[in-house]
Amino acid sequence: MKYASLTNRIQPADVKQNDPWEVHAIASQRLADGEDIIMLSIGQEADEVTPEVIVASAISSLSNGDHHYTDVNGTPELRASIAHYHNGLTGQACTADNCTAYAGAQNALFATAQVLLEAGDEVIVSEPYYTTYLATFGASGATVVSIPVTRDNNYQLNTHDIAKAVNEKTQAIVLNSPNNPMGTCYSADEFKVLVELCIEHRIWLILDAVYLDIVDVDLKDLPHSLPGAQEILITIGSLSKSHRMTGWRMGWVVSPPDVAAHLANLSMCMHYGLPPFIMKAAVTAINDAGHTPKLVRDTLSRRRQLAAPILAEIRGATLHDSGQGMFMLIDVTALGVSAYTFSMSLLDEYQVAALPCDGFGQAGNMLVRVGLCVDDEKLETACRKIVQCVERFKKDS
Repeated sequence: MKYASLTNRIQPADVKQNDPWEVHAIASQRLADGEDIIMLSIGQEADEVTPEVIVASAISSLSNGDHHYTDVNGTPELRASIAHYHNGLTGQACTADNCTAYAGAQNALFATAQVLLEAGDEVIVSEPYYTTYLATFGASGATVVSIPVTRDNNYQLNTHDIAKAVNEKTQAIVLNSPNNPMGTCYSADEFKVLVELCIEHRIWLILDAVYLDIVDVDLKDLPHSLPGAQEILITIGSLSKSHRMTGWRMGWVVSPPDVAAHLANLSMCMHYGLPPFIMKAAVTAINDAGHTPKLVRDTLSRRRQLAAPILAEIRGATLHDSGQGMFMLIDVTALGVSAYTFSMSLLDEYQVAALPCDGFGQAGNMLVRVGLCVDDEKLETACRKIVQCVERFKKDS
């Protein structure tokens, strides 16, 4: 039987690399089987739940009979709330006409790729990139061109390298800021270069900003108010991290109105509207649980202060820490093993699940992502075991 060529483009990882989620999947199964595994391999706070006011809103919506079809691009109330939230977060003026609701940021990214990219196009991403980027943008038929950051440049974005990669086939540049897995927030100067580049070459700048509301970033360090940005900038947002709603699947696209119109057409034939009770809960999250992102930010900051001194004891590997956000990174290059090998040993011998960044592109092959997403006691224990695992590899090298 024949399969569409799409099935090759949506493989979860480059066939030359390990499945980026293999360690996490094995760890999750062992945890389900009753093993005492500390899960640092996924970006959600395992010890926290969605605020009660949001849950109550969804229950009330269901009880009141919100069981029917909805606007395919999101209810007007939700889109207006997203516009207001986005304005406060970025300083960019927008209205409901700029906003399209989706079942999570991943869905929003995929839809954006479908309406902007096609076979023959190129899309530029910074590497390491989030694990799904190759499939998300490649599914459209476009070629993904990755521009790696390097250890020698302290893993900082090189806008000159991106500019050199732009050609007549380039249709979009994708930035993830704050970056996953690096945690990097790009600067005003970097954004200015890229916005001007996109305007000059008439290409899109797609900003995956799902971690933006749980870090401290000055509005002047964002691209949204730069001259001409309104015409080329598309921002992906979500409530998953900021409001502890990973399982609710609520995200959005903020874009020029003509892009939003195309997204609505795609939504019409793709999901035909989101569940009304989820959208009602999202409105409540934005309007009545505005304190939650700061709670998340403060919790992660406290955990970073706990983890950093312990991981700083590592000898034989290098701790890379952006100073904020949900993750820290360990560079295992000096140990002479890949991130995958280290992470599997960490799981098998020390019962700690961290995420090898092999699936984030070649630039991630020696990086291990450590999530600050368990309670303080578990995090402290896990960090000490990571130090022990490094020491074990160091002795064997």
